[in-house]
Amino acid sequence: MFINRIIRWFSAWPDLLKFMVLIAITIYATYYSPAPVAMAWYAVMAVAYYFSTNEALWLALFLATADGFASYFGMYEVTLTVLPGLPAVEISQIYILLTVIKAAGKKVKPALFYGKYLQILLIYLIFNVIWGQLMGLSGGLNVYFRVIKGIIPMMLFYSVPRLFVSREMYERFFRLVFIMVLVSFAAQLFTLLTGVSPMEAGGIVPQEIEDDSDDFRVFYGPASALTGLFGALYYLSVGRSSPRDRVIPVMVVFAAYAMAFLSATRGWIISFTFIIVTTLLFSGTLRTRRGFYIAVAVVPLSLWFLSLPVIREQINFARERLEAIESISEGDITARGTLMRLDYRSQRTLAGWSENPLFGWGPSDKGYDYDDGHVGNQSLLATSGVVGFVLLNVFLGWFIYMILSLYFQTSRRVRERGTLLVFVFFLVGWFIIHSTSGQQFNYSGFPANIIAQAVFFSFGAMQYHRIKAIIIHGKKVRKGSPS
Repeated sequence: MFINRIIRWFSAWPDLLKFMVLIAITIYATYYSPAPVAMAWYAVMAVAYYFSTNEALWLALFLATADGFASYFGMYEVTLTVLPGLPAVEISQIYILLTVIKAAGKKVKPALFYGKYLQILLIYLIFNVIWGQLMGLSGGLNVYFRVIKGIIPMMLFYSVPRLFVSREMYERFFRLVFIMVLVSFAAQLFTLLTGVSPMEAGGIVPQEIEDDSDDFRVFYGPASALTGLFGALYYLSVGRSSPRDRVIPVMVVFAAYAMAFLSATRGWIISFTFIIVTTLLFSGTLRTRRGFYIAVAVVPLSLWFLSLPVIREQINFARERLEAIESISEGDITARGTLMRLDYRSQRTLAGWSENPLFGWGPSDKGYDYDDGHVGNQSLLATSGVVGFVLLNVFLGWFIYMILSLYFQTSRRVRERGTLLVFVFFLVGWFIIHSTSGQQFNYSGFPANIIAQAVFFSFGAMQYHRIKAIIIHGKKVRKGSPS
């Protein structure tokens, strides 16, 4: 009775308050409590999620634990020891397994226009694992455990579209991710201005010895930044009636871009620039009045940025790294020694692929040896071969083709028509990151990256079928059929 009363009381809170309380408790349990207390709290989190109907809240929470939150959490930080002698498992992996159980119990059949193609990719994923075993995988159970942990996040492509059954659920999730982006941006500024991360300031990790030669490359929560940028641009392209509804999305777009720029990560800067510019120009986001609100929000923030000497220096550093790319056209593929991935990393990975070009090496000894996340396309070739490379990239191209086809079939009078272009431009920009900075698309992955992808593609399918239904309904009305 008492526990049920607490649950009902907690359920009445707004999502943001629940989220921040859960984050605070998880930080305390992870970094300030004895291990048994942390393990107990993680178990409570898993059980609470299983019996909860607020999918948006828990997806945002587990994304934070996997991707990081203001320098806290991140990969291998929030873990459970499931079996003695085996590596610890991230709590986000447990969450993913629970989503599959919940999704299977609901027996929901979502409308996914790419559903059959997804089955083809699943078949190749299974084949790739078997192929990797044939190519040779040595080691104990912990090595096979690594293979399983790489595959588990892919289950989100099954569970997310079955659990997120309405647009409102996705929007609730995006609103929480917006807060994550803004908090991570504040943490990045704090680190840049003070020279210490929030974790260091909190005494959790020892402060690193300052070295004048070290470049500032901090980027907190990259998967959250990607997801938040997409959600914000979606909100802006929908055309909310109230200017107040656009304030936070505009701030998130600014924060996501500023985080990428201040980190001096060239691929992300180029990608975010492309995504934001094309979306604002072509999706109908930048209308006269809306453009005024965006300018009102962005210009003061930009002027404040430029007024701080430390930030000006970091902006100059990022600009110099971008300018170094020009040397590639002059024959220097290392971009003045700042782009080793186009030289050593790329050549080494492609050399491994050339030894087994058709199917690659899969999750085998050589597959893990040649797998290099710094070179996404080359690594995909080395681990899945030409067949896997073509299948995955054709899927991305086909997704864009289907969305674009629907866009050109949709009347300009349909208010949400512009949201379709957000999916197109964002995926192209995402592929730029995959090709220049770090692997994003593969047949396995880390929870944070796959959460972002599962949300993007499943929400894209929902929006696709939603707008297609509007088109069909409009045709019936014009023909005089009953609605």
